[in-house]
This record gives sequence, C-alpha cells and structure tokens, in this order.
Amino acid sequence: MTGELTGRALGGFQIGDLVGEGGMGAVYRATRPGWPQAMAIKVLSNAYAQDREFRTRFMREGQVLSQLSHENIIPVYTVGEDAGHLYFVMRYIKGLSLHELMLKRRFSPVAAWQIIRPLTSALDYAHERDIIHRDIKPANILIEVEKDGEKLRNTVFLADFGLSKVLSWSALTESGISVGTPQYMSPEQVMDYPLTPASDVYALAVVVYEMLLGRLPFYARRPEQVAFAHIDKNPPLPTSLIATFPRPFEDVLMTALRKDPATRYQTAGDFAHAYSEAARAVGPEASRVEYYVGPPPEAR
Repeated sequence: MTGELTGRALGGFQIGDLVGEGGMGAVYRATRPGWPQAMAIKVLSNAYAQDREFRTRFMREGQVLSQLSHENIIPVYTVGEDAGHLYFVMRYIKGLSLHELMLKRRFSPVAAWQIIRPLTSALDYAHERDIIHRDIKPANILIEVEKDGEKLRNTVFLADFGLSKVLSWSALTESGISVGTPQYMSPEQVMDYPLTPASDVYALAVVVYEMLLGRLPFYARRPEQVAFAHIDKNPPLPTSLIATFPRPFEDVLMTALRKDPATRYQTAGDFAHAYSEAARAVGPEASRVEYYVGPPPEAR
C-alpha cells in the first residue's frame, strides 16, 4: 500500500503524503474543502479489507471510537468506505511518537510521569466505556508540542485503537488467534484469554519499564518466543539490572507485570496512584535520576 493513495480523493478528502505504515494499513495526511486544518486518514490494508468479519469489526469499532471525547485520545471524526477502501479520519498530530522520543532521550521517573499520567487518564476513560486498547506500545503514544503563549505545552495522545476490543460485543475474531505486539502483550492476550483493563495495565507497565531502564523485560530471536516469555518467565527485577533503582518503583512495576491479571492493578488509575505514591516515598532527588541500562548485549 506504500504511498499508493497519494494524490487520490477518498470520501471527499484529498490524500496527501504517507506519514506512517503498519501491518494493518497506512496513514496519510489529508485535506478537505471547508475543513480548517489537515487531517490524518488511516486506510485499512487490502488484505484485511477483503475479510468480511474484519470489515464488520473495523466499521463497528470506528463508530464507537468516533464517539470518544478525551483530551488524550486522538479524535476520530468520521469512518467510511470509498472505492472498496475502509478508512478513519482523525486529527493530525504534529509531533513524535514515544518510540521516536526514546531514541533521542532518556527518562527519569519524574519525566516518565509526564507521559504516564495522561495515558492512564485516557485508558480509564476508554475502560469505563468497555473498550480495551490491546496494542499499547511506544509507537502508539504520540506527543504534540504546541505554543501556549510564551511557553511550550506538551500533549500526550493515545493512538491507534485499531485492535481495540469492545467488551459488550460478541467476538468477531477467530478464537485461538492473539493480536497485538509481542513485546508488550499480557499473558492472557498471548493465550487469547478474556481481556480486562488489567491487560492494558500490563502493556503500559512494559512501556514504563522500557522508559525507565532503556530495555524491554524480554528479548528473543523470534516474536513468538517473546510472546511466550510473557507467559512463563519473570521479568528481570530492575534492581538486578541496576542496584540503585528505587525499590518503590520496582514494586509498582512488578505488581503491574504479574502473570495473573487478578493480582495486578485493576485500573490504569490504580497504577498511576501507586506510581505517584512511589515517587513520594523515593523523594524528588532520586525521582529525577536516570536509571538507564539499555538492552542486553545480545539484543543490540
């Protein structure tokens, strides 16, 4: 699909440059007469668009997501189909993904909190509406920088609900097939068991682990090996990687990364509260230290 729609019209939108691409589709800049600013349009790949059940799921999810209104969730303005192409039209975010940002800088616990706080608010909002994201990862977390008078203001957005699951719907995907990104999937998601808000909390904890330590909990040569590690291996304790890592933050991460979802934090807000309490216990000086260790040698 790479760039194939640039220059075409789709649903009344003029398709511009390709800005991102993944296994499920591509995202382009788009404009429309009478709309004051550029939009982003995500077009489902042809491989998925030919599957009747996936088309139904995509359209139903789009309709629900277009009703979400939260300052840290990218708004979906319209969902449609034109010339066989299924698409979402969303706000265009001018900024970097957390993945791109992590390639440029390191995070102390205090700096990570600036990302964690709005994400947990967005997740609680979605979870209260029975929507599980299922694909929380740095690439789906966007940071837009805007001028607010003389100051710069950062806004964090949770993006790409394309794999989200609405708990009140009957299942539309074939059982036994897990979807998501292996490095960030909860054990129950890998095993295609029922998901709860605690499943997204697990994925968020993997992201925070990576932000603070500069490495993932698990590495392997093949994606399926990484996925299975979430089921039967314990992540390295942060203090085993760097002795000065504050134990209160370690306790929070290890609780959120428990294999049994019933024993994790049950809401994103619970995770945020525990993290803020850990910061209070550690104190401001230690919370501003960077505890970066980076990936193990075999993963570099």
